[in-house]
Amino acid sequence: MYQVLARTWRPQRFDGLVGQDHVARTLTNAIRGNRLAHAYIFAGQRGTGKTTVARILAKCLNCATGPTVEPCGTCDACREIAESRSLDVMEIDAASRTGVADTRELLEIVAYAPVRDRYKVLIIDEAHMLSKASFNALLKTLEEPPPRVVFVLATTELQKIIPTIQSRCQLFEFRRVAVAEVVAHLRRVADAESLRISEIALQRVAHAGEGSIRDSLSVLERVIAFCGKEVEDDDVIRALGSVRGKVLVDFFTGLAARDAAAMLSVLDDIVDEGHDLVHFWAELIAALRDLLLLDALPQRRDLVSRPVDEVGAIHEAASGLGRDDLLRAFQLVADLEPGLRGSSRPRFLFEAALIRLAALGAVRPIEEIVASLGLEIRPELDRMGPPSGKPPALRPELPQKKKTADARSGSAAELIATLQTLKPIVGAMLAEASSVTLDGRALEIELPQHLDALAKQLGRPEHTELLAREGGRLCGADLVEVRIKIGTATEPPLPSGRPISEHPPTRPAARPAAPRAASNPVRPSAGEALSPELLETARREPGVRELIEAFGAQVVDVRPLPAVPTVDERTNEEEKP
Repeated sequence: MYQVLARTWRPQRFDGLVGQDHVARTLTNAIRGNRLAHAYIFAGQRGTGKTTVARILAKCLNCATGPTVEPCGTCDACREIAESRSLDVMEIDAASRTGVADTRELLEIVAYAPVRDRYKVLIIDEAHMLSKASFNALLKTLEEPPPRVVFVLATTELQKIIPTIQSRCQLFEFRRVAVAEVVAHLRRVADAESLRISEIALQRVAHAGEGSIRDSLSVLERVIAFCGKEVEDDDVIRALGSVRGKVLVDFFTGLAARDAAAMLSVLDDIVDEGHDLVHFWAELIAALRDLLLLDALPQRRDLVSRPVDEVGAIHEAASGLGRDDLLRAFQLVADLEPGLRGSSRPRFLFEAALIRLAALGAVRPIEEIVASLGLEIRPELDRMGPPSGKPPALRPELPQKKKTADARSGSAAELIATLQTLKPIVGAMLAEASSVTLDGRALEIELPQHLDALAKQLGRPEHTELLAREGGRLCGADLVEVRIKIGTATEPPLPSGRPISEHPPTRPAARPAAPRAASNPVRPSAGEALSPELLETARREPGVRELIEAFGAQVVDVRPLPAVPTVDERTNEEEKP
């Protein structure tokens, strides 16, 4: 009778294990040094060799030439263990024998000496399925077991094994087998089975196995049943129901171009080909994960979930997407899963998500834009030269709002300075406050009434978390409570806050100009509209143009910068008594 590959290629000795070298080495040394434990827990995902290792251990202990790390495989004990008919090696499925009565019956059996072999080995598969009463029944026996008895508890959910059981056993955690190791093992199997298959096809099979040797061999069995002994790459894709790499390339080309029609066309093709949309979702989010990994770790192509050449083509198609774009797309696609699995119209949900993806604009950090604006004026300042004994200023000092005294003293002022360095955008928002009060328990920020939108931005979780942490650091505490409130409107909004109008409202009387203000561009007097020429000149300034393009900003007012003293004037000012 035909035997499937997963059983045919089941390892019979420790040297045949794939990907579990740490387990094989430890047990081999324990047998050679006669330091065998009486109870073990083998934990790990399905198909990684837990029960296989338990059988190999039983062979090593009961082989006619043993105890040995190289069981012969031909004696009665070895053959009976391999065929699951040994009287002294019992395999119990805990999923079907969860009750305490079943456990007590087993304990009565193991209380007797082995029938023929050296050791009585009890293998409890899916041990996490035992009831709490069954675990309690095991406790005393595991602590003081009968002589010549070895317990092996195999589980895929270690967290469900109660701590008192874990403390009485030696724990071995079976890891997921790396794709490269799975591919190498599949190649050995394919060669032995006279199977012609490419490395790319084997990689697809290994990825479908998800780190499980048994699952990978089962997938290969399915491919052979579909293709025969001559396996073509496209046949593997059809056999596994995988999404072709070109489909994902077309999808990410459309995503990079923000082309909703292109992405919806890809979805149409997926549906027409008969793919399940949940399966396509899994392929899509795996591709997004691969792109994020390549962005963060460009040298670790071994971590990707698809063949390297396919990932390279997808990465090139998505070259117009930054890390923030990929993160937003990943989050939106990840949020789609529950709806897809539970909806009677999953296609509608997918289409809406793709349209939303196309509507997401490109992301550019505001710090980067602000930094680029600073570079526009820095060369002009550098040419003025530093004053005597002082480093050059990076940019002219802008006029600041008048703040209450508490913002100018002690830790509050230090907090503002710290944030302007640590997170410029938060520091800039905090500098707009009319009052900043910091004591040992709370940070209170009051903003003018016309800056309520700024208060909402400052109240975002990432900003309040930063304020609480830095405020606490300055006060010697872990965190402080952050309170943001809007003050009473005691003065009209700043000119920068009013909308554009051909006939702007009358401004308050202008303040007297500074002594050197005459050398700067002249601002229109109160009640006088800005000239179109002045507005156009401001819009053409490189930094302003970049803000307009990036944020859709508008020029609503033009003000002169304060005069910057020359080197001689600053020197004379410092020499005054």
